[in-house]
Amino acid sequence: MVEDTTLIQWKSQFESGRADKRYFGILIKNQYFCKRNMESIGDKYGKPNIGKDCSFVGTPNFGSEPYLITIGDKTTVSFDVAFVTHDAATRVLRNLPGRNKETVIYGPIKIGKNCFIGCRSVILPGVTIGDNSIIGAGSVVNKDIPANTVAAGVPCKPICALEEYEEKHKRDFLYMVSLPREEKKKYLLRHFNLK
Repeated sequence: MVEDTTLIQWKSQFESGRADKRYFGILIKNQYFCKRNMESIGDKYGKPNIGKDCSFVGTPNFGSEPYLITIGDKTTVSFDVAFVTHDAATRVLRNLPGRNKETVIYGPIKIGKNCFIGCRSVILPGVTIGDNSIIGAGSVVNKDIPANTVAAGVPCKPICALEEYEEKHKRDFLYMVSLPREEKKKYLLRHFNLK
């Protein structure tokens, strides 16, 4: 089931003046497209099980078996992420003499609660990503990732615990998520001495 809570939160920020109108328009278009795409996938192939307050940047590729995908509450999936629930490379085996022509591999994908999946990552069949985990951009996740872990790479491997990541980046944190777009731009340009 696809929840609309993220869109409702952004609408609330827009109406209260905390979100820039132009940015909100792009977000609505993006969220609408994402929701519409998931609904059309559902019509043809079934729907992924998506928790509450999830956020999608662009439209993920849920593949041909989206019903094998579970995404926990408050998880963010960045753009161009592919969820691959089957291994079609078994086609090579099926084409060899004396092999079973029905051979294929399938596996469910489970993403925990409060995770972040970086852009252009590929999640392969049978993978579970634990709660509160971060997957770096461009990763190919072929094995389970424990909860509270930062992982990245090809293949994806744990890099550090979530607490280590937080400690390492404390000096980099900026506290400005709800700033309107123009204020954010001014702040960032000033912060990085670009203007």
